Amino acid sequence: MTPAQREWTQNQMNKMHSYLVKLGAVSEDAKDIVQDTFYKAFLYEDSIQPDKMSAWLFKVAIHAYYDLCRRSKRQAALPSLEELASTELLPEEWLTSQEDRQEVQEVLEKLSPVHKQVLELRYKHEMSYKEIGESLDLKPNNVKTYLSRAKKQFAKIYGRLGKHE
Repeated sequence: MTPAQREWTQNQMNKMHSYLVKLGAVSEDAKDIVQDTFYKAFLYEDSIQPDKMSAWLFKVAIHAYYDLCRRSKRQAALPSLEELASTELLPEEWLTSQEDRQEVQEVLEKLSPVHKQVLELRYKHEMSYKEIGESLDLKPNNVKTYLSRAKKQFAKIYGRLGKHE
């Protein structure tokens, strides 16, 4: 594996882990899903188009997470103390950023699952409409529609919090 491939793989693994944790996976479960996903990718490497690899990885990971949820019926977990302590911000900055993140997370939780997913894949993971569509089994035009509706719904709910009108 070349250094560029290793860097791309590590970047994808980190993005996928972060996304799974945002969906509600416990960090250890997310690590297991990421590992299994990349194992499958190496097994089926020849049958996956290189330009669709990222979308394929996310799709497999998302389905694995949903399977885990169906099997275990787990609830979303809070971040671990290690994750909270890993911040490099000053305590005041960290608390302020946590409050902002908590507000955004509250709004995201009120959105439908597909709206939440398209927003996170587009803005947090910077995936293209095509990649999002491949990950969620949607056509790119449907992704645009969902994204537009999700942004409107997010703005409406965020404004209702009374702090951001």
